[in-house]
Amino acid sequence: MAPAKNAADKNTGRADEYTGMERSHDDELSKMEKARLRFPWFDHLMCMQDRYSEQGGNHFAAGITYFSVLSLIPIMLIVFAGFGFVLAGNDAAMDRVEQQILDLGTSGLKDTLQTLVDTAVERRSSIGVIGLLTALWTGLGWMGNLRLGVSEMWKVKITPDNFVKGKLSDLIGLIGLLVAFVVAFVVTAIGSSSLTKKFLEYIELDSVPGIHFVTWLIAFIVGLLANYIVFVWLLKFLPREKVPWKSVLQAAIIGAVAFELIKQFGAVFISATMNNPAAAAFGPVIAIMVLFYLIWRVVLYCSAWAATTQESRKVVDVHTPPPAVISIRGAEVDEESSTTKKTGLVGFGALVGALTVGSAMRKARGNKKSDV
Repeated sequence: MAPAKNAADKNTGRADEYTGMERSHDDELSKMEKARLRFPWFDHLMCMQDRYSEQGGNHFAAGITYFSVLSLIPIMLIVFAGFGFVLAGNDAAMDRVEQQILDLGTSGLKDTLQTLVDTAVERRSSIGVIGLLTALWTGLGWMGNLRLGVSEMWKVKITPDNFVKGKLSDLIGLIGLLVAFVVAFVVTAIGSSSLTKKFLEYIELDSVPGIHFVTWLIAFIVGLLANYIVFVWLLKFLPREKVPWKSVLQAAIIGAVAFELIKQFGAVFISATMNNPAAAAFGPVIAIMVLFYLIWRVVLYCSAWAATTQESRKVVDVHTPPPAVISIRGAEVDEESSTTKKTGLVGFGALVGALTVGSAMRKARGNKKSDV
């Protein structure tokens, strides 16, 4: 027993080799703690995960996905209304659209698209108005929930100071978000579509060895740059308070790479569902939901990364609740009992005084009668 006690005495008060603090016991740090102390980037990664989990990142990503899909329906109505205005009275354009529909493999999808095109041409005005109003309502809800989730990652205020200014800011953000996503997906689509091949054939470079890989690589790099600009805008604009640029620029790199991988995966996933007759009905909708969920998780993770940098912790003012007012029940009871006692003593004194005065008056009257 003595050697164990001596060993414990030797460890007590010894400075820890990782933290430099004296330890009062001989417990060793876990491997995770040692790794976080040794590698700052790993510690930052774990801080990001802790912030994402503590603030309910998965729940926000799922909620934002719901509003995203809900907003797509009126946006598609607006697109179909514009489509109808273009095709109305243009027989050549209508014939080309019908030919594209006939080239589709599944008969069910062909019938559905043909019905949509006919409806868009016949009812283009009413569809446009309904789609615009509904898109405005659902789109503002989409942007509001997106900003709510990002602001939660930063632990800043989640409501605007002015309701009208907040809605106008959400409207501007919605337009910017749609434009940014369209640009990012169009760049990826052009790089991976047959347009690149046709362009190479047109300039007579399609026979050059390795040219297809080079064009894919160029399109991938351009897509990364487009993604980077999109994420810089998202991470800087969405929080309801000013955030440091350095943190935003660092987190946007992670978001750009992850977003490009998601787009490449989404192109393959949607193509597979469209070519499968069994999955043609619900496959595209499920694919869109999965892609949106992954995208919003990346946005929230990048926000958590930017919010946990040293610069952000120094600059961002984390709103804390007002101090709690502690009321000690025992003191209130003592004060009440003391007041009750004082009141009782005063009442008792008044009663004794009244009795004394009454007795003195009776004695005085008795003395007067005896004198008479």
